[in-house]
Amino acid sequence: MLAIHKRNAHSLVARCVKQKHPTSTLLKCSKSSGKAYLQTLSSTDTHRVAKDEELSLRDIFDLPTKTTLGSQWYHQGQPTGLLMESRFLSPKSFQGTGKEAVAEAQVLVQKVLDAKTADEKRQVIKCLDQLSDALCRVMDVAELVRQVHPDSNWQAAADQVYATMLDYMNGLNTHVGLYRKLVEVMDDPTIRSTLDTLELAVAESFRRDFERSGIHLAKTTHERFVQLSSSIHDLSRDFIRFQSQPPQETRSVDVPVAELRTLPSSVMMHIMQTSNTRKRSDGTAVASIAQDGYAVHHILRDCEDSATREAVYRMWHCGSSGAVNALEQLLEDRRALSHTVGFDSFAHMALDDKMAKSPAHVDTFLRGLAEQAKPQWKSIIASLVNTQAQSGQGSVAGINPWDRDFLVSKQQMNLGALPSLNPYFSLGRVVLGLSRVFKSLYGIELKAATPQPGEIWHPDVRKLEVVDENGKLQGIIYCDVFTRNSKAHVGAAHFTARCARRIDNDIAVSSSQQSYSSQTVVEKDGKQFQLPVVVLICDFPLPEEDSPPLLSWSNVETIFHEIGHAMHSMLGQNGFHNVAGTRCAVDFVELPSILMEHFARSPQVLSTFASNHKTDAPLPPNLLAKHTERRRKYAALDLHAQLFMSALDQRYHSAALDPLAADREPSPGWSTRSLASVHEDRMFTSGIGGSRIFSYVQGTRWQSRFTHLIGYGASYYAYLFDRVLAGQIWDRVFMGNKSLVQSGGSGEQCSPLNREAGERFKNEVLRWGGGRDPWKCIAAVLDNGKMSKDEVDAVSRGNESAMRIVGSWRLPAL
Repeated sequence: MLAIHKRNAHSLVARCVKQKHPTSTLLKCSKSSGKAYLQTLSSTDTHRVAKDEELSLRDIFDLPTKTTLGSQWYHQGQPTGLLMESRFLSPKSFQGTGKEAVAEAQVLVQKVLDAKTADEKRQVIKCLDQLSDALCRVMDVAELVRQVHPDSNWQAAADQVYATMLDYMNGLNTHVGLYRKLVEVMDDPTIRSTLDTLELAVAESFRRDFERSGIHLAKTTHERFVQLSSSIHDLSRDFIRFQSQPPQETRSVDVPVAELRTLPSSVMMHIMQTSNTRKRSDGTAVASIAQDGYAVHHILRDCEDSATREAVYRMWHCGSSGAVNALEQLLEDRRALSHTVGFDSFAHMALDDKMAKSPAHVDTFLRGLAEQAKPQWKSIIASLVNTQAQSGQGSVAGINPWDRDFLVSKQQMNLGALPSLNPYFSLGRVVLGLSRVFKSLYGIELKAATPQPGEIWHPDVRKLEVVDENGKLQGIIYCDVFTRNSKAHVGAAHFTARCARRIDNDIAVSSSQQSYSSQTVVEKDGKQFQLPVVVLICDFPLPEEDSPPLLSWSNVETIFHEIGHAMHSMLGQNGFHNVAGTRCAVDFVELPSILMEHFARSPQVLSTFASNHKTDAPLPPNLLAKHTERRRKYAALDLHAQLFMSALDQRYHSAALDPLAADREPSPGWSTRSLASVHEDRMFTSGIGGSRIFSYVQGTRWQSRFTHLIGYGASYYAYLFDRVLAGQIWDRVFMGNKSLVQSGGSGEQCSPLNREAGERFKNEVLRWGGGRDPWKCIAAVLDNGKMSKDEVDAVSRGNESAMRIVGSWRLPAL
């Protein structure tokens, strides 16, 4: 998950924060005592120093928390400020910083409005970008504090700062004077001719955001736009609120206790303790199962009785009428909003600045993937039908939705359990492996760093420096990866606290403007950039006594994914805040992070760090291969689910919401009818007599739980899209050492830890952030002799033909 504000129809700003950085010291941990101490590097023995640094990097994560200096870093000494920002010393000073940021922004606003000469107008884009950064240096830290800080006083201050600055920002987004001045600059051919590609990209992004706020509309239309925007906001909150509330309709299903005997004992105990139980007239003991996701999951997976599974499935998916009503009104308001700004549907509006560009292009892509997947669907459904027959539960042409999890579990049990991979994936070893990957690819590595007093918000937080081959600091990564009660349940996330914006050409604001020290600046090609700072959030379980934190393979992929976002922020130094690093199209932003998941699955990469935390024995290749085979066995079902949700998302944001309404005006209950119609789409046939893989179950309303519709409206396809793009880059750039012409299509491979491939990806993708057409990035990185010139040219155009080509590319196995 990327934890940045998705720039909605009225968002002028993205994320950033300013901080100072202390002199680097190395944390060195004594193996014999388990106690930590500080050591300054002075030895000329480069090999020993490098080895010591690697051990330190591993040990700050693997040594039990109580034996580290975390508590000392957190509590002792004179505070230097949160994230090493001297303005963030206390909740009170943090609130004052918000006011200072608004004052700085006001000065920049006035400079834009006063611009009259050609030179002054030439600075308007820089002023707007600097203005956005001034607000985000505080606002984004406020959002982080609200999510992770354990101190309620800090949280309250962050809430106040965030709310105040959001109101101010919304005012800027509808500031007619700013918009008109920007249009004046962009429409001046003399000034426009002096703008480079990046400046034009920044200017276009600002103009697009202004106009999506309805700023260019007539008064009555604009009032309607504001009304709809407010309604959408409220309905979104209502829909999410209904997820944590029981449905207004009291629904439960009575399940014979005897049918629960195959559930794990802990689940059985949970059900008996939380459910009403009684005896029927025939003496049968029954438990009343209500909206309990934990119990439902295990019943659908472990209960032997198909009738019980069906009853529970129908109850669970009946949906909340309140959630359905809120969702339908939300989707209708989104369509109406898109009409006010001249789009045929919300999908057309949402996709206008994405790689896909239009709903038709998304449909082309999804159907192309589905055609590739049908042979896999046919195979897996035939396998499940066979298992169903063998289990004595009858045989049908397809599989009922309530039988799927049970049959998959049955097959897995028949295969037997595999030894866990967790002992080979201590958190410290995984972070060390990431450092080795980045050193091989980009010539940068991660080093353990010592937080100063007050710099971190919890003693479990770890600080990493990103340094280049010359030892120069390139950025800071804070890792808050363990679960705790004081942390919001955001899952895995990446927060950009400050981006790498160019600052040596800043517009002067006042003599009191905060200056940058030499340790908060990155110098590159004679220019100065802010030192980028990011925070990684995960929810890994705390380690057991006398054991390092051990990760599942899935969690290894998670941290590789999130740090892929971090590297995008570190290396995306194009000079502008509004298009730096991860500030790019939503269907492009996941590409670097998904590509990192390929490294987390590569046997060659895993062999560089995966070893038993007790014996140091390497991960056995045959054990890894068996786990890989198991997880790929059911990948087709995951693809089916992702395709279905992507198609449903597109249908819900199309011009015609109700499949039965010829006049295109929906009637109540239309979202359920649309849900049923997507189930019947030819895209989702299994290939077995043209039957549907999972047909719609009458009376169910699964859409009431589709919460991704809020944050990813009309964009849910993006994850699949980036999976395909990442797969092609992995295959053609990182895994192929010869062009198809040179190798005769032999498929000869090289190590993915390839500096040439890494530099290619960095220079053609990462460094641009959102400052270049992503289709140009994809075409350039793939233009290495393994694609025909015609195909490269077609991809670079980014039209429907390009989407069809991407849809024809294979979806890589998990």
